[in-house]
Amino acid sequence: MRKTDNILELIEKRGTVLGDGGYLIELERRGWVDSGSGREKVGTGKGSGQFTPEVAIEHPDALRELHLEFLNAGSQVLQALTFFGTREKLNRAGYGEQTEAINAAAVRIAREVAGSGRLVAGSVSRTQLFERQGPSAASHVRDLISEQVRLLADAGVDFLILETFFHLQEMLIAIECSRATGLPIIATMTFRPKLTECSDGHSPADCARSMVDAGAAAVGANCEQEPERMLPIIRDMRRAVSVPIAAQPATFRTTDEIPCFTRLPQFPDEMEAIQLPRSSFEGFARRAKDEGVQYLGGCCGCNAAYIHAFSRGLALFNYHKDPG
Repeated sequence: MRKTDNILELIEKRGTVLGDGGYLIELERRGWVDSGSGREKVGTGKGSGQFTPEVAIEHPDALRELHLEFLNAGSQVLQALTFFGTREKLNRAGYGEQTEAINAAAVRIAREVAGSGRLVAGSVSRTQLFERQGPSAASHVRDLISEQVRLLADAGVDFLILETFFHLQEMLIAIECSRATGLPIIATMTFRPKLTECSDGHSPADCARSMVDAGAAAVGANCEQEPERMLPIIRDMRRAVSVPIAAQPATFRTTDEIPCFTRLPQFPDEMEAIQLPRSSFEGFARRAKDEGVQYLGGCCGCNAAYIHAFSRGLALFNYHKDPG
């Protein structure tokens, strides 16, 4: 593809664009990231140093290698490892003073691997402050996300992926902040603890409409659920809006009683016991076009093998990997 293609042009050209997978959990498995499980309760949204992205400055070669694996597996987009990269979250982990350095290094590493033939996205996540403090944190959240998206834009990302937001109110703040950069925005909500509504009580369809109205160019869902359990969410969103739909499922098997893997007792240190086979991702990719998915990637647990499975599944829809 031409480097002048933006993400929306690429979606229009390809029909379905293949992103990359999950970074922090994969890097934790390889020994480069701290899950926080040894010192605090995880899965609450209130953690301090859980899964923060200082690996970008402390172990850049480990991050570079994972980018290369995703690229080799067929990814057309690489996400800079800037998830949980706001100053307040990094400060809780002891890295607040390196906020600029971590975000800049993460973008630089992704750009080096992507070269001229792939796009680089800046990853922006929830701050965890809505879980910790409630809606009274809105003003602080706005300041934190405004700072991070400015850092990502200055570092040269091609577009922004706003992901793993539990509260629609926080997502709408993030979209508002991101619009100031002028970059295309893909916005994906995460539904926990219910599939039928986000944490502040809005249905997937309502979330999709609100995100589009706020300025997102594509909307969807990511994390917490495996592909099959994410499908009803995606379908509701697809029926509600006409913009491209994004899906980035996790690779862990959930249950009807607990449809969120971070609420399962296996999180975060025994997730191998609930890991899905790659075939589930290949099957999901085969259905992607029929399900209206135009940006397809993976979230937690998704290593290069799953992206390769996605690529094989998309090949059945006359998908051809661009040689760059």
